[in-house]
Amino acid sequence: MKMKVQNMLFVAVALAMFASAAFAANANRAGWMRDAGYGVCVHYLADGEVSVVRAEDIHSDGVARDWNACVDAFDVEWFADEMKRAGAGYVLFTLLQGSRFVAAPNAVYDEWFGFRPGEACSRRDLPMDLADALARRGILLMLYFTGDGPVRDSGCVARGGFKTPVPVEWVERWAKVLECFAVRYGTKVKGWWVDGCYAKWYGYTPEKLRLYERAIRVGNPQAAIAFNSPLSCEDDVVAPYMPFQDYAAGEKNHFRSLPLSGLLPDGEQWHVLTHLGAWWGRPGVRISTRILAEYLYLVDRVGGVVTIDVMCYWNGGLERSQINALAEVRPRLAAMREAAARNDGNLALFCPARCLSLRGAQLPMQRECEESWLAATDGNPRTYIRGCMEWPWQLEIDLGAMREFRKVQVKYRHGNYATRLRLSVSQDGREWCTVVEQDNADPSGTTLEFPVARARYIRCAALKPDGEGQRGEQMAIAEIDVR
Repeated sequence: MKMKVQNMLFVAVALAMFASAAFAANANRAGWMRDAGYGVCVHYLADGEVSVVRAEDIHSDGVARDWNACVDAFDVEWFADEMKRAGAGYVLFTLLQGSRFVAAPNAVYDEWFGFRPGEACSRRDLPMDLADALARRGILLMLYFTGDGPVRDSGCVARGGFKTPVPVEWVERWAKVLECFAVRYGTKVKGWWVDGCYAKWYGYTPEKLRLYERAIRVGNPQAAIAFNSPLSCEDDVVAPYMPFQDYAAGEKNHFRSLPLSGLLPDGEQWHVLTHLGAWWGRPGVRISTRILAEYLYLVDRVGGVVTIDVMCYWNGGLERSQINALAEVRPRLAAMREAAARNDGNLALFCPARCLSLRGAQLPMQRECEESWLAATDGNPRTYIRGCMEWPWQLEIDLGAMREFRKVQVKYRHGNYATRLRLSVSQDGREWCTVVEQDNADPSGTTLEFPVARARYIRCAALKPDGEGQRGEQMAIAEIDVR
């Protein structure tokens, strides 16, 4: 019995050490993403995408008439200069997606599907040229690959034998295609984002995806890898998928998800990939540069990473309004970081806020100011936030980490103030404790002082006024100061 217990303890310790090593490996291999700041993604594809159509012909059917001519015309120096202006720390570039066309040569691919060189895979090795041009500007390269290959090409599907659930034999052959790329590019490619790895629709399993991970690591053992199988691109949750990937794929159709920390529970780097245009690879800017800068700041402050998709034309040109917007984001981010460095001790400065009912339900946020995530925590008393739909409401602020404080000052928009205010705190955002309730007759603000509290989240709730015709009308918070 004693020997059995010792063996069990040994196994438990070994498993714990393995889990700890895996956690450290995940974090280390994707650590450069945090250091690089935000990245920029482009979809450079041959069929059904505007990404390879002339800028003046954006409303055409988007089909490239000569794939090699498009790839040959791609100006990597121009592209890299624009990425530098956009502030990209790294670029995520598509090798292929769905069609037979690939933006680089690959003899294994050609042999398997029966193509002559240049017929499906471009003659030019565009990723190699891109890697060198970006490196000269201090920008890193990542590549986008897929787990479903040329799935929209009926001839390739027939010749290759792709079906669902995806057969192990197909995965093994497709892994050889991936390995051909990984070995050629080696450490020039810092990371891979592998799409189409769906467990639900394609029957992918950890054993099958391990083949892709191993193929990539033949070329670069330290490459950061993510496999994409989104449960929902509309919710706010960034969740782990495979235990051996290094960062979350994080595909989203919005700029809403915020991390609690830079790492997910299994050690993956927290990461979101979303589009700046109306859709993936489409033109336009769907959020203000202020909101975008604030979002990037809020994600970065706890160690998360964001990759932003923009539109790329056939010749390497980038959609002008999007690059101009990203160029504007850089000084805004710098200004926020400088202001945070000069902060005189306000723990709430540049912390995200939510409007809630007194029961804790999310409320629409009325911002009678320039649109902002941080209208009550931006250090600017001219901006303010007011909850909609219910007279009494509360503002919740995430301080980003456990903090100790003994005073909270709430400053109001003139004429809209709380006549009775409640302050609650929480360590986890779920269990709350009331610290103080206080009557207030000052239209400019309320100062709450109390014994030292230790918490990550605070809620300032207006208990009064709670209806029309009352003094204070309805609380509108211009600034929160926590010390």
